[in-house]
Amino acid sequence: MKRTRITQQITYVEPDSMTNFTSCAGIIVQSKKKVMIDVNMGAKETSGLMEEEKPEIAIITHYHLDHSLWARHLNSFSDAVLFIPEHEAQYLTSLDFFMEHTAGPFSIAEKWKDFTISLGYTELKNYECYNEQTTFKDMAPEIVLIETPGHSPSHTSFYFPDEKILFSGDMGLDQFGPWYGWTDCNIKQIAESILRLDGLAVNLILTSHGGVRKKEIQKEWVKCIHHLWQREENIILKLEAGMTKKDIIRQGVFFSDKEKVKEPMQSFLKAWDTTMYNHHENLIKEGGLMKFFPEIKAMLKLS
Repeated sequence: MKRTRITQQITYVEPDSMTNFTSCAGIIVQSKKKVMIDVNMGAKETSGLMEEEKPEIAIITHYHLDHSLWARHLNSFSDAVLFIPEHEAQYLTSLDFFMEHTAGPFSIAEKWKDFTISLGYTELKNYECYNEQTTFKDMAPEIVLIETPGHSPSHTSFYFPDEKILFSGDMGLDQFGPWYGWTDCNIKQIAESILRLDGLAVNLILTSHGGVRKKEIQKEWVKCIHHLWQREENIILKLEAGMTKKDIIRQGVFFSDKEKVKEPMQSFLKAWDTTMYNHHENLIKEGGLMKFFPEIKAMLKLS
């Protein structure tokens, strides 16, 4: 794993690999209490990190596997209090609920359940819930919780106002852009969340999958919006050219070259691309992204 000291109290931690959606980057905050947020380093490294650091507070930004699996190591190596998002608690505490609200509507359900269990999904028993109003008293640096839903029902980002540093989580600040492959995702909410974060005074962004962003911060948010808008435009143009939904999905809304990927991942990618198409199709029927967010027209001129 790679550790990058951001300030005297904030360390950015990245796994060696993020393949197969089983890990993500996170942060360690050294205050009066040691806080870890989304430090899922993968099966081989996470337990060692927990044993070494022994956090006192652990926080999950959202329920997706690559952000929540690390929690199962906590009680083995620390007495940390685990905080999970209030509106996603059932995903993390009930495998049946998790399955029903992710792959439940799809033919991939059994493959997804087997995959989830093989990665080590554990129904959480000991935890506290948080929401945007939650405060961590006596914390220095101060941590402000910002609800940024869309990628998941209550995805949360973490802002350090004194340092003007943002841990953005899974907002899509990487080469691939925002992801919304489950039915509980929402493109309009993603756009709202991006615009909300764009309004913050930020000098540095720490991302879950895209490294550190410290130059031309506004353009990073523009890129996220551009991904959403471009996907919508591509779907509209292809439909107008006579392409079928099946062919558009096969070419890829988010994932191209799906046929080259081994099972069961190939089935997952196809299901996620289908869902992302459906989200766009529904939004297009409502008038499209620009109807709800006319302000992005000026933003897109910067891209």
